[in-house]
Amino acid sequence: MTNAHSSGSLHRRVRRMLIQCIAIVVLLSTSVGLGIGLYQDVYARDQLLSNAAQMAADAPLLTDTIQTDTAQQYLERTVRRVAAVDMLGIYDVQGKPLVFYDLAAGEGEASVLPTLRADTVRRLYSEQIPLLSSDEMPEGADRCAYAVVRDENGQALGIVMAGLYLRSYRRTVLRVLLFYCLITLLALGVGSLLSVRFSNHIKQELLGYEPDAFRQLFLQRMDILDALDEGLLAIDSHSTITYINRAAADILSIRTSDALGQPLRAIYPRSTIARVMQTGKSEYNISLESIKHVSVISDRMPLWRDGEIEGAIAIFRNRTEVTRLAQDLTGVQHIVEALRAYTHEFTNKLHVILGLLQLGENRQAEEYVLRLTKTRAHSISYISERIQEPSVAALLIGKSYRAAELGIRFALDPASELRGDGQYLPASSLITILGNLTENAFDALRSAPENAQKEVTVSIREGEHGMLLSVDDSGAGMAAPQLDRIFERGFSTKGEGRGTGLSLVKETVDAFGGTIRVESEPGIGSSFIITFSDAESRAQT
Repeated sequence: MTNAHSSGSLHRRVRRMLIQCIAIVVLLSTSVGLGIGLYQDVYARDQLLSNAAQMAADAPLLTDTIQTDTAQQYLERTVRRVAAVDMLGIYDVQGKPLVFYDLAAGEGEASVLPTLRADTVRRLYSEQIPLLSSDEMPEGADRCAYAVVRDENGQALGIVMAGLYLRSYRRTVLRVLLFYCLITLLALGVGSLLSVRFSNHIKQELLGYEPDAFRQLFLQRMDILDALDEGLLAIDSHSTITYINRAAADILSIRTSDALGQPLRAIYPRSTIARVMQTGKSEYNISLESIKHVSVISDRMPLWRDGEIEGAIAIFRNRTEVTRLAQDLTGVQHIVEALRAYTHEFTNKLHVILGLLQLGENRQAEEYVLRLTKTRAHSISYISERIQEPSVAALLIGKSYRAAELGIRFALDPASELRGDGQYLPASSLITILGNLTENAFDALRSAPENAQKEVTVSIREGEHGMLLSVDDSGAGMAAPQLDRIFERGFSTKGEGRGTGLSLVKETVDAFGGTIRVESEPGIGSSFIITFSDAESRAQT
């Protein structure tokens, strides 16, 4: 509910920001246009007044002779026909008013035509173009233009004044303002419509997600990809790196920020990732011999869009880590170590036999061989009779040889029994548990004094409703603070690089619904007891 509200809120904020931006652009454009329009209107008004005054001064009716009766009719007719002029007046050569007409005369508000100043008259006679003035005007006028009336000989007959009322100019300004307001409203309406359509288009381009939801989803996906143990590296069609996660950067020994946007050849010169874009076929489990400091296997796949290859992605996996995990899970490492111990011990026995033969003690050598054969045969027979799973029996036999090499007495509980049908957990998981627990017990006895009793006992009991595993040692034991943390990955009292065996045991036990209990007392030893029960027993519990 909160995410939906937030998404809608952001969508509205984006739309509102678009509308605000459009409104600002429209208002700025309208203001500039209005300023230019008003300037042009003022300039055009002055030109129209000047032209009207000059045209009236050049009229034949006035240039021949100024007759007040005919001039009055001319002025009235001209004012009513020319929209840019509100009043016309005629002065004599001294600047005294003779005839005057304005549009306000019909409303009883006619202005009085003032007498022109002498300096104004002199300027008019000296200049050959109309004179604009905002000083000597009838009351209520905003602007006036004066032109000299001359006869055919160029002699001055009088002066013509064309004027414009202030209210007329105000109406013009209001008309311009109204025009631009209508344009502004229309532009805002169109801009708002376009902003709505644009925001909806953005949402469609984001696959229907709101912008903040898409951003959150993108960041989550990036965090997920960056948290993977597998390295990911993506390139575009020009072999430029577009994405690389933390694991890939670690494998290539580079920083993520240094790789993004760089050509693949500059970061990984011997890479062959780009060839999948040429073949269009994926490649799997490629061994990267070009990376020397770590053993890596890689998968490469081309990236398709609309039927065309737009790039490629490579997945890097640390082969060393994969191999180590496989060995831990299957118990192969424990068996290999046990066989190595057996080989070492067997070599020592051969040296004893060789020494006896060289000394000529043939009979003693024969007795020594028979005794060893009988002892080993008994040990192997003892374990194999009780443990019917071959891989588990091999592990225990190997551990017994390993214990003999370390000077530790290794014993299998006579009551032990394992059918080998994998009813409670598979043999590989059983090897993981027993291998790690016995190796942990051996480690606990390594630092024990030479005269101390070193003993490790393993018990495997399988019944109709459950299985019990236990590994006991006579080591130094553990204090309470250590017991609380022994199953934490990375925690170990044996130094760095250890602390994975018991955590792996705990993970395996939990995976198959078992329970694990640890009993330890300093100076006496430790016991690990693990129990598994069938589904029916767990349901009753």
